[in-house]
Amino acid sequence: MHQMTQKEIKPLREDLLKKNNGICPLCETDIREGESCLDHCHKSGQIRNTLCKRCNSLEGQMKAKWIRSGVAKKVQFEVFLMNLSLYLNPDNYLPIIHPSHAARPRKLMKSSYNTLKREIERYNKFLARPIKIPLYPKSKRLTKRIKELFNQFGLDPRYYSK
Repeated sequence: MHQMTQKEIKPLREDLLKKNNGICPLCETDIREGESCLDHCHKSGQIRNTLCKRCNSLEGQMKAKWIRSGVAKKVQFEVFLMNLSLYLNPDNYLPIIHPSHAARPRKLMKSSYNTLKREIERYNKFLARPIKIPLYPKSKRLTKRIKELFNQFGLDPRYYSK
């Protein structure tokens, strides 16, 4: 095992970066000049590779949180990451949606509301007791009453795209 000197860091970092074609092996993005880090194991001191600064920082933060969580007492970091990678595969997801991830109500387009409003105003000209037009909801959500009016006038409400 070779003990590096400070003078050897820059040439090794540049050589590894060149072998990686200037690409970070973790996030697969181009590493700009001066943005690479010579990554090493903080336990053994052994050099692993050259990473972009973001990935080098993230790897260190993840490992620190893994240690603080207490999981480090149960499983090695590398084993945990492999298990996590397999666990996060969408093929392993259950066909059930968590209640905190309920679909958000769609927002009614103001122009759609205005079309309904104009139709009601035209219709009201012929009535002794005009239909009361509800205000456009601040929440932009289709209220029960506005939905009833869309149905009554044979109109389809339009919604803002997400």
